[in-house]
Amino acid sequence: EFMVGKDSIPVSILQYADDTVFFGEPTMQNVKVIKSILRGFELVSGLKINFAKSHFGAVGKPDQWVREVAGFLNCRTLSFPFTYLGIPLGANPRHGQLWDPVIRKCENKLARWRQRHLSYGGRVTLIHSTLSSIPIYFLSFFRLPGKVAEKLIRIQRNFLWGGGLEQRKIPWVNWKTVCLPKERGGLGIKDIRAFNKALLGKWRWDIFQQSNKLWSKILDSKYGGWRSLVEGSRGNNESVWWKDLMEVIQDQQLTSILNDGTTWRVGCGDKIKFWEDSWIENGEALKTKYPRLYSISLQQHKLIQQVGNFNESSWEWNLSWRRALFDSEIASAAGFLEDISQITIQRHISDSWSWEAEPNRCYSTRSAYNMLQESSMDARLDEALQTLWKLKIPSKAAIFAWRLIKDRLPTKDNLTRRHIEINDSLCPFCRSQQEDAAHLFFNCPKSLALWWESLAWSGSVGALPINPRSHFLQHQIGMNGGQRNNRWQCWWVALTWSMWQHRNKILFSNKSFNASKLMDDALFVLWSWLRASETDFNIHYNYWSTNLPICFSVD
Repeated sequence: EFMVGKDSIPVSILQYADDTVFFGEPTMQNVKVIKSILRGFELVSGLKINFAKSHFGAVGKPDQWVREVAGFLNCRTLSFPFTYLGIPLGANPRHGQLWDPVIRKCENKLARWRQRHLSYGGRVTLIHSTLSSIPIYFLSFFRLPGKVAEKLIRIQRNFLWGGGLEQRKIPWVNWKTVCLPKERGGLGIKDIRAFNKALLGKWRWDIFQQSNKLWSKILDSKYGGWRSLVEGSRGNNESVWWKDLMEVIQDQQLTSILNDGTTWRVGCGDKIKFWEDSWIENGEALKTKYPRLYSISLQQHKLIQQVGNFNESSWEWNLSWRRALFDSEIASAAGFLEDISQITIQRHISDSWSWEAEPNRCYSTRSAYNMLQESSMDARLDEALQTLWKLKIPSKAAIFAWRLIKDRLPTKDNLTRRHIEINDSLCPFCRSQQEDAAHLFFNCPKSLALWWESLAWSGSVGALPINPRSHFLQHQIGMNGGQRNNRWQCWWVALTWSMWQHRNKILFSNKSFNASKLMDDALFVLWSWLRASETDFNIHYNYWSTNLPICFSVD
């Protein structure tokens, strides 16, 4: 009771070691009983409770009384807020201080990681596995304040693009885009705000589905249960936690997702409102489908079981109207009766919900999050990226190709457009034109010669586009799918990856352009990828590098 309301009954709290005990009315007699129980435990088990490390506190009692009891128990007084099962009790979840431990953990992880030793693939993996999982426990219980969300997003964004706690790097792709699914142009990193909504949406499901549990009964008796959560208005008597939960559940986007994903399974009609809930076959509420009939009904807010009864083994409807039906309403009434007659009322089965997005028909945070993302994003499926993410190549190479297709590599042209001062904007390969992605990879005479050479292995001819996305898509035309197509797509990534590495060595290590070395590097990279991904790939590198037309023509 202490956990869910600010007007709760007095309660005592004894916290010893890692355990917390809540017990009833805080009287000295109850305290003596608790101490006797603990003493009996010591005698039976042979273990000794360290009261010096224990704490005592009480809600609704003077501080002087708490100090006297603490002295009697030979323990310290309990200060508020305190932590119970990992959740801070007595604290306002809207205040940033409650989230400081979560932020510090993320910052500490970030401080130990050295971005310069990690590829972009490694950074994305760590964001998925660590930075997105640290706050999950808090996110599943509290609504995420806006400022805290911004801090957590900033930590993840800085880590992805190479920035630290005291430095910033260029965020080459908008964070909303980064959080999109991979096939829609993102990296699939969780949008922490939408994830928080999906996690809290489970409270609505659990309160309804587990209505026989004690915690659910408490919430139902105090606040009105799931109905109040969905339909109620925020008042002054609710706890901050319940108000925040109502705000999230009643969010327009989440409400639409929950309503679309949830369907009623009609049992005995003990939970479904006859007119107001969407329980008929087409998923529409009766008051919406038949507004004229709803307006004259005397049972507008009744449950199904209050609008009929069982006559022996069969169910009979008992409808009440405040006036007789007009002739113009007869046709509507006929359709209304047909709709409700198609539903079977079952005497001994309670009404329940079914979550249509999962095979087991139970709510899951994953499916709710995916539905939230689908409803909020305008990005369409990207054919090039759908193909790219299916390739069995290292994640660092896939993310490099993702950036290239989106033209978000730090080429000299992109740096200049972001107001970074560049002394030399010429292409490091040919030294004749300005360096941008289209020129460097596909239109420079020296890089273009490499593409023509590779096309000769397959006997392909034709003009090649200079747009990265179009170039990638055209590179697979005529390969007829299968293993051959997969190798050519991987070759596109391997060659562009090697070009970028070669370009960086020219700029930062004073190397000179070497077409043979670049081509050898790309062939070795592709050979190593195929050896790791194709189960029957046993070609020696020497044979591979000297018989390229044969190796690339495999079906």
